[in-house]
Parts: sequence; C-alpha cells; structure tokens
Amino acid sequence: MGSRIMHYCISARLAKELKIDDDQFFLGGIAPDVNKNMKTPKTISHFVRTNNEGQIFADYLGFHEKYLRYMSEPFYLGYFFHLISDVIWVEEIYYKKIKWLPQPDKKEAQLKYYRDFWRLNGKLIDYYSIEYRPMEVKSIEIEEIDYRYLPELIKDLENDFAMKDEAKEQELEILEFEEVIAVLERTVRECVEISMKT
Repeated sequence: MGSRIMHYCISARLAKELKIDDDQFFLGGIAPDVNKNMKTPKTISHFVRTNNEGQIFADYLGFHEKYLRYMSEPFYLGYFFHLISDVIWVEEIYYKKIKWLPQPDKKEAQLKYYRDFWRLNGKLIDYYSIEYRPMEVKSIEIEEIDYRYLPELIKDLENDFAMKDEAKEQELEILEFEEVIAVLERTVRECVEISMKT
C-alpha cells in the first residue's frame, strides 16, 4: 500500500470504530512493513500470493487462518487490517495509476507516487488530527517477521511525525487528496465488515 502514515491513520480510525485502546493494535497496523528494516522481500511479510489471472495480492485470509488462535490479540488484528488495506490500495490506486504504464513512464510515475507519500504525511496527520502514541515492542509469534526489527520501524514512524510539516504544502503530482481519503475511509469500512464476518 501507501505509507506508514496511511496505515497509522487507518489504525487510528479503526481503533475508534472498534473501541480498541491498545498500542499493540497500532504497532500491528504498521508491522508488515518491517520487511524494509529486515531487508527481506515484501512478499513474505505481506503474505503475497498470485491469483488465477497472475495478479499478486496480500492473502489476508491466509494470515487469518494461520494465526487464528491469536486473532483476538490487538497486534494480530492490526496486522490483519494492514494486509486488507494493501489489497484495497493496490486495486483502487496502484493498478489504476501506475501498474499498466509502459516504461519509462511507469518509473517516472513511481517516483512521483513516492514523493506524494511524503507530501501526504503532514496533510493526513492534520486531516485526521492524529498524534503519535508510543508503542512497546513485545515478543511476537509471527514467523514472517522478526519482532526485533520493530524498534527501527517505530523510529521511522516517529520521524514521519517529526517531519510532517516538511512537504505538506507542496502540490501532489499523481495522487489526489480527496481520492486518498476516499480509499482510506473505504478501507476502514471494509475492515470493520470483514472483522465482523471472521
């Protein structure tokens, strides 16, 4: 999906909707992206599978099934919602704006896309009026990630908050703010619905 801040915003909205007041839920909500700190493929931490059409997706139901006995714990629920978020983001944003572009247009679009993430951090923090909350790292039984790298990921998130005003006044190049908000809100609704069914 998008950025750590987008996932954090989704976690904040879901925490409010589902009445969850636990830092482990927020940590789980960003945890799959620790693959960058671990220098391991995203495909592992994000449970990436390939469907019959050859398209890749985050298999959130596979995660849910594998860790079913832990799904009442906030960290695992946050992780689960992160994977759902990525599926929606890829469908609604990445495939529509970038995936099918020819090179070198695709590479240029990806650069704009990541610059927009940076610009969106402050815009989203302000829009949702969210604040950073400290997160304690505990031993986690998820074999796809190494919890010992989570402090590095938390530090990255702290930096996102500390530098939120650096680029928020800049114009977006490829993403549209209203579109991003619509996708985040749809994600919250779908996560709530899926959590009631599983």
